[in-house]
Amino acid sequence: MNRCFLLMGLLGISTSPLMAQNQKGMNQPMRDPVRHEDLSNKLRMAQQKDPIRNIGPAAGKVDEDPSQRTTSRDLIKESTVLCHRGFLTLVPKQAVLHQPDSLKDRFEAKDQVKVQTWADFFAANRGWIRTQEVSREQAMGLAPLPEGMMETFKGSQFVVVATFKGGPISVLPYQDPAQEAAENASPLTSPATQP
Repeated sequence: MNRCFLLMGLLGISTSPLMAQNQKGMNQPMRDPVRHEDLSNKLRMAQQKDPIRNIGPAAGKVDEDPSQRTTSRDLIKESTVLCHRGFLTLVPKQAVLHQPDSLKDRFEAKDQVKVQTWADFFAANRGWIRTQEVSREQAMGLAPLPEGMMETFKGSQFVVVATFKGGPISVLPYQDPAQEAAENASPLTSPATQP
C-alpha cells in the first residue's frame, strides 16, 4: 500500500483525499486552528462563572499569621514543674489533683537539673508521686470525678497526678449541665415588662 502512495506521489497525483478516506474508513472534516482570541474568550467566561470568586470575604482572622500563634506559646507557663534530686519534668497545668504542703519545694525549678520524660521521672519518684487514671470526659469537665476521690487525697502525703492512658493530663472543673441550663434560662426582665 505504501508503494501505491509513493507511486501516486511521483506521478503528481494528489493523495490527500485517499488519505482522509483511509483513516478509519470515513471522511474526517478539517477543523480551523484555534486562535488566541478564542482561547482568551473561553478563559474569561470560565473565570466569570467561577464559584470560588463569588464566595465573599474570607472568614476568620485573615490579618493574623497562624504560625505566630503557635510560636508565642510558653511551655513552662502552661505546665507544672516537678523537680527532685537533680531531675525535672513537666506536666500540664491542672494535672496535679493534690499537692501536700510538705512537698511544695518539689514544684519549683532548681539550677543545674536534667530534664526527664514523665515516664522516667515517675519511675524514679514513685515514693512521693501517685497517679489517678481519669476518663476523657472527666478530663474535659463533662463528667465528675468520683465523689470520695478528692476526700481520700486530702490526708495523703503524696502528690497525685491525673493521667489518661498513662500520661499526665489536665482535668478541667466539672460543669453540671442542669445547673448551666438553669443559669442560661434565667428570665431576663426588661423595663417594658416591669410594673
